[in-house]
Amino acid sequence: MKKTSAGIMCCVLAAILAGCGGGSQSSASAPAAPAAAKIVIKFGNNGNTDPAEPQNIAMEAFKKKLEESSKNAIEVQLYPAGQLGDARTQVESVQMGTLEMADIENGPMGGFVPQAMIWDLPYLYRDLDHAHRVADGTVGDQLKKLFLEKNIRVLAFNDGGFRYFTNSKRPIKTPADMKGMKIRVMESKIMIETINGFGATAVPMAFGELYTALQQGTVDGQENPFNLIYSQKFFEVQKYLSLTEHFYYPRQYLISENFYKGLSEEHKKLINSIAVEACGIQRSEYAKSVQRFFDVLKEKGMQANEVDKAAFQKISLPIYPKFYASVGGGDEAAGKALIEAVIATK
Repeated sequence: MKKTSAGIMCCVLAAILAGCGGGSQSSASAPAAPAAAKIVIKFGNNGNTDPAEPQNIAMEAFKKKLEESSKNAIEVQLYPAGQLGDARTQVESVQMGTLEMADIENGPMGGFVPQAMIWDLPYLYRDLDHAHRVADGTVGDQLKKLFLEKNIRVLAFNDGGFRYFTNSKRPIKTPADMKGMKIRVMESKIMIETINGFGATAVPMAFGELYTALQQGTVDGQENPFNLIYSQKFFEVQKYLSLTEHFYYPRQYLISENFYKGLSEEHKKLINSIAVEACGIQRSEYAKSVQRFFDVLKEKGMQANEVDKAAFQKISLPIYPKFYASVGGGDEAAGKALIEAVIATK
């Protein structure tokens, strides 16, 4: 009995030691590594929900390519049509880090970096190719550095395009035709000064409020590219379309610098390159869409007319010196130099 009891005690002790880690290390299984958390990028714009809109085509391409290239380590959630706030709100959210990315037109950007008002000057950009060379060259690089100081990283520029007047009163062929009209404009001091200089009364207003304002007669007209005139159905409340091409404005892919700094180098490179690629897609789609949208607007009953551009340009040129200091961030000489750099870009 004593031998049997001793044997039982040995077995119990062996079991206890094994349970306490006294067994062989080779037989112990290593703990599973925790799965890496998926990176989520909320990406907003304040355009529209039309999937055929060049802006949305490009953002979808960005989402698809980035998710595939990151092997789904990054998820991109798209929020078009101002779901995350108006343009200014989204830029502020990117700056604070509560929104990862946004594709925003230049309207509110001068409120963050005064030099961004270089895009707002009337008749400064000869055509789309000229505007692209400015954005992709030294002027664009200078603006990117200034935005980075504000905790906003500009990844790439794309097209808002040239802008055209529409109204419900009469054809606009010369600046004299604008006298007495109330025209909605974006939140830009230069644009407000320009429209007032043309003889109308500029009314800054959020884009989301514009259709109702036109419908109710709060404003007589507005100015936007063809694609937005169509997608917002302004043809329902506006009869006249004037081919002024008075402003060019870009959009830009913005990313929160707070968010960006927390990414791996691999993911930073992916986002950088795919943003440039997506903006290239948007530019291409926009260029193809211009004539198509123009034709559709005429089919919808809008009366289009050519204008005396020289008369509008004559009024525009004296506006530039008024904003040398603003465009130069408080330095008149710097502002003048920046405008001259745009003009000199070949």
